[in-house]
Amino acid sequence: MTFRSTIVVLAVVASLAGCSGKKPVLPADQLWKEGNESYDDEAYDYAIQKYKALLDQYPFDEHAEEAELKIAQAYYAVERYPEAIAAFGNFERMHPTSQYLPSTEYHRGLSYLAQYSTADRDQQAITNALTTFRNIVDRFPTTPWAERSQLRIRECREALARHEAQVATYYLEHESLRAAESRLRGMLIEYPDTDATADVLYAFGRAYEAHEDPGAAKLAYATILKQHPSGPLADDAREQLGHDASQSIGPDPLGAMVGYLEGASSRPDRTNVPRTVSAYPDTGNASGQRY
Repeated sequence: MTFRSTIVVLAVVASLAGCSGKKPVLPADQLWKEGNESYDDEAYDYAIQKYKALLDQYPFDEHAEEAELKIAQAYYAVERYPEAIAAFGNFERMHPTSQYLPSTEYHRGLSYLAQYSTADRDQQAITNALTTFRNIVDRFPTTPWAERSQLRIRECREALARHEAQVATYYLEHESLRAAESRLRGMLIEYPDTDATADVLYAFGRAYEAHEDPGAAKLAYATILKQHPSGPLADDAREQLGHDASQSIGPDPLGAMVGYLEGASSRPDRTNVPRTVSAYPDTGNASGQRY
């Protein structure tokens, strides 16, 4: 055998050896079909593999856009929320004019919302969810997803208000009135229509009564009646106001309450706090609870 013939034979053998180690490439239609069947059977991890194989081998296939969306939806279905958020975000960046954008962004918001646990935990997830749902209302106001997002916005605002309520109540219970009133003022500005704010207002009304400040107590109860006339605390607030209920409400008790809180911060009984109180204790505290 000549030297040239030897080289040719070796090249053929190397080529065959290389090919024998490769897995056969499936047609795009088969990958798409198997991915959808797995998705419908709720075998989401296997579906993700098939969709990713389709995108890797056929990036310009007619089903590529929908495969990207299916990957994000599959991550959401198996509660892998960080991956779902990233996948929905990538889809939005890659397809800024897609007809699926409203539903995609809505499910990204749901993924943020699913990461939120309770009001005493980190609020970043719920803040991200609120921003996402507000974007849907602004960008896609005529779609059904905007209407759904309005309900989610209320849910997010209530959760954020509940967190502030816990902190305000903590300060109130520890006689740190100035810090408590600062939190209440923020709630009245940001979340006046939430049930959490009504609850805190009622607690403040009782606290003002205990501190012999009937004017502030009436403002708190009147604000409840104005903002939540049919809420669960409306009757209690009306009872506390007694025969002065109709006169005490006035045209703008909310504004009057905020004004009172702004002026109260400089009062001597607010500045002379007996001891420093923090609503954010170290992780080694007895209860282990953080706000």
